[in-house]
Amino acid sequence: MMTQADVAGLVLPAKQARSRMTRDRLLAAGRQLLNRGAFDTTSIGDIARKAGCSVGSFYQRFPDKEAYFTLLVETVMADIAADAEQFVTAESFSEASIERALTDCVGYWVQTFRRYRGFLRTVIKSTLHAEDAWDPVRQMAPVAVEPFIASLAAKCGKSDNDSFYYRALAGFQIVVSVMLNASLHRTVLLNLDSEELIGWATEILRHCLFDDLPPVLLKHGLGIRPYKTNSRRKSPAPGSRRQPRK
Repeated sequence: MMTQADVAGLVLPAKQARSRMTRDRLLAAGRQLLNRGAFDTTSIGDIARKAGCSVGSFYQRFPDKEAYFTLLVETVMADIAADAEQFVTAESFSEASIERALTDCVGYWVQTFRRYRGFLRTVIKSTLHAEDAWDPVRQMAPVAVEPFIASLAAKCGKSDNDSFYYRALAGFQIVVSVMLNASLHRTVLLNLDSEELIGWATEILRHCLFDDLPPVLLKHGLGIRPYKTNSRRKSPAPGSRRQPRK
């Protein structure tokens, strides 16, 4: 049982607590602006006013708008990865049949892309001017989909199967690409708001996982280490940098 002294030791000093609260308000304001797609035309003064603080407070915590944007994207992506982990470990998904799990998996990601469409649209547009703006998404996306791959592999009894892992990665890459395109454009077919997107994406993923494919399509997957459920990677903390794989 924690003593009163132990509790007191966990409390941030008043000045440090206020600083963290101001930082969190600035990030919350930025998330709202990202979701509205208004970030590029928004000044630091606008961000500070929305957060209820001064421009000086912004610069005390972030060197510039670019650094702020990078941390903002990392924060949102970390939340997406944490939400995905929570969804996969819920009993309704972990106990579902493989067919049900495939549909629920795609449905989850469609809803996620709908929820973050403004954020994704802003990040995609930012990559036109700075390629490294996409780095947080590139780094966090595999972390977000790996719990789904691990769960689907376990349901099929293929947790140690290189081919299944490779097929799943390819399937998710295709499905996510379709959703990214639908986030950026109001597509005629497979629109982000249409229910047909879930049906088509589920069939694409099922095809990649289970249908016969030419060996030439699978040769690059040989030697890929399957994802292990007992060594699940944790989402990096916002602001941290994941080292690239060698």
